[in-house]
Amino acid sequence: MIATKNFVFDIADEIRTGELSFAQIAERFDCDIETVNEVFDYMMDMEQDQYEPDYEDDGDALASAGWGTDEDYGYYGEEF
Repeated sequence: MIATKNFVFDIADEIRTGELSFAQIAERFDCDIETVNEVFDYMMDMEQDQYEPDYEDDGDALASAGWGTDEDYGYYGEEF
């Protein structure tokens, strides 16, 4: 099991560096390209799970940073 974990981590490290194509990574680790794709898909799923959108706080953050809101600058949604 440890060898498998290291194998997956090594593939993930190669994907992160971006120096090799997926086909080159598969060749380097003597596996099929589907394995590399699965590791990549897992990495993307894990990254998405780490970030939850926090849209409701964006306006507060901008206002506290001195940027205010559209209404503060005289824009109320009308088009010219």
